[in-house]
Amino acid sequence: MGKINNEDDIEKVQDWLDKFGKDKGWVHSLIPAIKIVSTDSTLPHPSVTFSFIVQDEHTNGMGNLHGGAAATLLDFLTSTALSLVSKPGFWQMMGVSRTLNTTYMRPIPAGMEVLIHCEILQVGKRLCALRGTVRRKSDGELLCICEHNKANVDPDPKL
Repeated sequence: MGKINNEDDIEKVQDWLDKFGKDKGWVHSLIPAIKIVSTDSTLPHPSVTFSFIVQDEHTNGMGNLHGGAAATLLDFLTSTALSLVSKPGFWQMMGVSRTLNTTYMRPIPAGMEVLIHCEILQVGKRLCALRGTVRRKSDGELLCICEHNKANVDPDPKL
């Protein structure tokens, strides 16, 4: 049975944020602006909601969240939802992306706080389907959506 805002679930998600926050890749610059708002490990669709404040370094020439930054953010954050169901031999490495479809509906200017809701739509032994939605925190306006399909690359457990 899943739980809402379970401390263990929050810790699992935070561990992934911390792990990638130490790397020096593109995700590294996004991590400080990400905060966990809630977790819900209730099946069949476990989910995590994050808050994110767009920083100047994440914007395009028009001062809005760069499309590549948004796609990277959604790629990473939807993947962290898998930490709610992962265990040794089952999505413990969070898999690799097969497809990442992102639809941008409205600009997201620097300084804006958004809520990013990431949920597991389906998860099996080898494949999963994830969804992410980005909404303006102030009024809930839908700004961006993402469909993310992944393949599990965990080694088969040795019995």
